[in-house]
Amino acid sequence: MVFLSLLGIAQARAETRQCRLPDLHTVGEERAIGANDLMRLRDFGGLGLGNAPAPFALSPDRRFAALQLRQADPATDSYCTALVLMPVRGGGKPYIIDDAGMIIASTSTRYGVTDLPLGTPKPALIAWNPVGRLLAYTKSFPDRSEIWIHDLVGLKSRRLSSSPVDVEALSWSDDGERLLYASRRDLPAARDAIMAEGRSGFRYDGRFWPLSSDMPLPSADVPLIDQSLDAITGQTQPFRPSDKLALHPAVQWPSASVAFAQRGSRTAWSAPADEGIDTPSRLQIRMGNKPLPCRTASCSGVNSLWWSDDGRTLYFQRRTGVGNSLTEFFAWVPGRNVPRRLLSTTDALFGCQYAGDEIICAQEASNTPRLLVAISIRDGARRLLLDPNPEYAALEPGTVRRLEWRNDAGVAAFGDLVLPPRYTPGHRLPLVIVQYQSRGFLRGGTGDEYPIQALAARGFAVLSFNRPQWRPATDEPLNEKEYLRQSMHGFADRRDVLSSLRQVIRQLDLEGLIDPLRVAITGQSDGAVTATFALANSTLFSAAILSTCCESESGLEISGEALDNFYIGIGYPATRASGKPFWRVASLVDAPDARPVPLLIQAASSEFRMGLATYRDLRRRGWPIEMYIYPDEGHVKLHPAHRAAIYDRNIQWLEEQLNPLPATPGG
Repeated sequence: MVFLSLLGIAQARAETRQCRLPDLHTVGEERAIGANDLMRLRDFGGLGLGNAPAPFALSPDRRFAALQLRQADPATDSYCTALVLMPVRGGGKPYIIDDAGMIIASTSTRYGVTDLPLGTPKPALIAWNPVGRLLAYTKSFPDRSEIWIHDLVGLKSRRLSSSPVDVEALSWSDDGERLLYASRRDLPAARDAIMAEGRSGFRYDGRFWPLSSDMPLPSADVPLIDQSLDAITGQTQPFRPSDKLALHPAVQWPSASVAFAQRGSRTAWSAPADEGIDTPSRLQIRMGNKPLPCRTASCSGVNSLWWSDDGRTLYFQRRTGVGNSLTEFFAWVPGRNVPRRLLSTTDALFGCQYAGDEIICAQEASNTPRLLVAISIRDGARRLLLDPNPEYAALEPGTVRRLEWRNDAGVAAFGDLVLPPRYTPGHRLPLVIVQYQSRGFLRGGTGDEYPIQALAARGFAVLSFNRPQWRPATDEPLNEKEYLRQSMHGFADRRDVLSSLRQVIRQLDLEGLIDPLRVAITGQSDGAVTATFALANSTLFSAAILSTCCESESGLEISGEALDNFYIGIGYPATRASGKPFWRVASLVDAPDARPVPLLIQAASSEFRMGLATYRDLRRRGWPIEMYIYPDEGHVKLHPAHRAAIYDRNIQWLEEQLNPLPATPGG
């Protein structure tokens, strides 16, 4: 990395478009929700509801929360961005200190290779210096990743460095004089070596990912290298042994821990009792050298924890309920009492950080997009800090009802039923099932391609279905591979999920809410596999939309050796001769009794080849099937123009197939 000139800084800013903050007193238009309302929501943090990547960074003095704001613009097929500071106390207003680079699709490392096209936005890394005066942050561009520093006293931002590869971790040295970061700096050399290898022809092996490339991908063993920069000059400095903990704090955590907190001699962590993939985590305490177990039920499923400033009280967050659908916060004085519950809610609260008398969190509710809130450590009361979308509150959402039920095997599941605004009881509606997670804001399902509230406004009942986790019959701890192998035996997991879908459709039919002859299923990734398995093994559905297509023998053949080896390792057939019985159950194209229904495939350019055999065969057999390909897209689609087209096409296609009530005007 090198220090860049002012000319380079101007060039970087010319590549970006800075968002504007909304008027916090904006009153939006009162009407039904349309696809464009969902498309143009202002977002911060990652697409998921986890603690990593962190949705915001709290300053050491707890005065500010810093976050990256983004907003899609389908008309220009771009995003605006902004780096926002939100005062945590005193009722101050948020303000922008800089743009936040470009929104670039991320890649992933799996199956022995890297550079796999994932498609989710690359996370912005944000780090405060130890005294809270300087804020370091990353900006992403198509050809580079940059580190910038903002001075809260001087009110200036400057670019410190640039790298041709992603910055994957960012922090400050303990003395605040250096920036610490980690990157795979040898990745360009690995890519160059592949280009050179091509001159004499590539040997086909596990490095190939034919779904998206005709060249090998770099090996996953390209190392992540820790580095250090002078915070003033940007010059490379030695990375010291003490820097390791500052850059990678999890290295001090006990094995398999999911959360850790230390205050003086008091240590708390949450970890599973064994190495089984489905073993719940449990809270552990150590006071000096003395272990102090917590045996109450509230000490299981803990995913975040913090000591009070005086080290006496432990605050922790846990997930519980059917499918971990509830989030709870507790306060506990170890050794003196049992944990006291502060809050229990179906809202999703995540990325939380301790701020003295409050805990600051990102929050989503079923009908409310992401907010920044503060939770009182005294009574769990919540206080709004930042609503990036104040105009959304005026829109009229469909009514949301949380459903819980059990399938034929007794497996618990949950979902959220969304009915049209002003729905009149007694009228049966066509049902659209959106998968496969239903926590937080009900936007568009996993992958965000099925606009739930916009569909409800058009006269559909929409079930946001949360996929139940399969539980093995054995009490023995299972690693990931063995867990997946057992879940595939007799298609136990897939049959459980199908049974859950069948049961909830039956329940909604008995309530007189839906027309069981007009039910569509949608899905992306694992949700698409659920959909095709259901089409192959039931007659529940009269239409289907797939964002990913489709598992089949030929689909594995074109996916490459690495992915093929993974699937064979968990129980898929290794040869054509041995695979016929398997694929008659698992594959839509091979299922003998699959009923032809209208099928829409909206595939990414990096994945559509997996579905070509299914598309060809079903089309030749007379299925009403369409497929659209979106260029320059990964597993999750990111281009705003593509996402808008997908939203609109899905709505229009479902209207054609299921004939709902007349549309309610929306945006």
